[in-house]
Amino acid sequence: MRKSLVLIAGLCLLCPAYAASKNERNRKKVERDYAAAIDSIRAGDFARAKNLLDEAIELDPNDIRVLTAQELLRQNDIRQKIKQATQDLASNQREQALAQFRAALALDPKNAVAQQGLRSALADRSPSEPKIRYRDANDIYLEPKDTAHDFHYKGDTRGLLNEIWNAYGIRPLIDNSVTSKQQRFDIDGVNFATAITIASQMTDTFYVPVAENQALIFADTPENRRNFERLAMRTFYIGDATSPQDINEAVTLLRTIFDIRFVMPATSSNQVTVRAPMPMLDAATRILEDLYSRKPQVMLEVNVYQVEQTLARDLGLLIPTQFTLFNVNTEAQKLLSGANQDLINQLISSGAINQANSSSIAALLAGLAAGGQNSILNQPIATFGGGISRSGVIIPGISLHASLNTSSFRSLDHVMLRAEQGDAATFRDGTRYPILNASFAPIFNTSAISQVLGNGSFTAPFPSFSYEDLGLTLKATPTIHGARDVSLKLEFQLRGLGATQLNGVPVITNREYTGTIGIPVGATAILAGMVTRQEQLSLQGLPGIAQLPILGPGTSLHNKQTDDAELLITIRPHLVRDSLHNANASTVFVPPPGTL
Repeated sequence: MRKSLVLIAGLCLLCPAYAASKNERNRKKVERDYAAAIDSIRAGDFARAKNLLDEAIELDPNDIRVLTAQELLRQNDIRQKIKQATQDLASNQREQALAQFRAALALDPKNAVAQQGLRSALADRSPSEPKIRYRDANDIYLEPKDTAHDFHYKGDTRGLLNEIWNAYGIRPLIDNSVTSKQQRFDIDGVNFATAITIASQMTDTFYVPVAENQALIFADTPENRRNFERLAMRTFYIGDATSPQDINEAVTLLRTIFDIRFVMPATSSNQVTVRAPMPMLDAATRILEDLYSRKPQVMLEVNVYQVEQTLARDLGLLIPTQFTLFNVNTEAQKLLSGANQDLINQLISSGAINQANSSSIAALLAGLAAGGQNSILNQPIATFGGGISRSGVIIPGISLHASLNTSSFRSLDHVMLRAEQGDAATFRDGTRYPILNASFAPIFNTSAISQVLGNGSFTAPFPSFSYEDLGLTLKATPTIHGARDVSLKLEFQLRGLGATQLNGVPVITNREYTGTIGIPVGATAILAGMVTRQEQLSLQGLPGIAQLPILGPGTSLHNKQTDDAELLITIRPHLVRDSLHNANASTVFVPPPGTL
């Protein structure tokens, strides 16, 4: 029993040491996994980095470095999936784009970019509401018997019409304008529409329904058409219209192409009400459905590259170019007599010194010393000559200049613009600069104004400003030709602040381009390329010597300043949605008058 207690006590003593050793091994393993994961991320092996970080998290779930690296890896994975989904959507691969957007949302359900991309992809795939809808007013339609008949008739026009209409259960009311002449009508197994169409052409007549089983038959003349032809009314709702001009274009189309007289537009509600024969209304409906179907869309990939580099350099030996020549004797005499005597006279006349005042004598000596310090002879000089003509030259200093100052700026703007055919897409990149137009201040100093000025409660009115758009403005209006080519009507404008001002108002520089270009779908076109280079050179030295090949660079100062700027704009169209063209609308069959 005593041995068991001793063994248990020994194990208890060993447990903390074993736990500490295990924690140390886990910590080292976490360090190795973390370092290996960072190396894998730098090498682009994100799968291996994810596995290493997962193992490290299992060993130490509270390691901040590992948790941070894992979160950065997750965010990178989300960005890659969104980028791939955007490329798939631009390439019209909607199913692949949907899968990538859903995968990104599985990693981050609150990601706004992925949510918007998913909605955009679903909107492209799902059938949208038709842009052209219409409703008809109540109209009368014939209801003939749905049977086939054989006709072998020989007789006058009225008899033929009575036999055919009565065969299908419709009572004909023949107008007196129908002329009677001999007809022969032989046909087998025809329905109502075929029989009536052929009979109307043979007899030169048309009909107007007055009930489900009754119709009026008139001679086909312009006067009878104008007086008796039944006009159906149809109201079109043009949902794709964005301005009154779109409604007016639809009205012009109906009046010029179909020669419809009764067209009533309502631009406030995007409606057009038309009264015309039903066959003509059906033909106009087909044309409008094809014209105002979903417009094709393109994704414009715009890249704006801007590179700017400046250089300022001072290099050389600056030797003196100005020398002061003086007479040594004159300067010495001025120092010893003239200048000091004037100083002494000034002190005596002002009563500042006397023989009994030692402090005044000290002031005098200080003044003499100051006068000597300001003398030319107190500077480095070189003398030449002798006697009265002995002269001196001040030796100025020589300075060495060696300085270099460079700066560079690089900018890339990558923009994706989505635009429908015929609708302009505008992109602005820059700032809005405020320009003061007017300021306000009281003109007359009244008692009330003096009071508010005195107590500090006066509040000046806010001045008037106008804002000018500075930077790049790009406006593109696409026109899609099939699935291969895109025409872009472009308006390009580059504005900036000038170096000068006029009456305190800055001068704005402006560069513009307007034109139309054609680009194949998926190809890249250079929209604008501008290079600006400014260079300023200066030379400072002795005339003649500074321009010598070898001696000049060593005895002169060279200054160079350069400013290089380059702007490149490229545009690349991607077809996002094709035109839903109705092939039947290009060739419309209008049935003959008087038929169904």
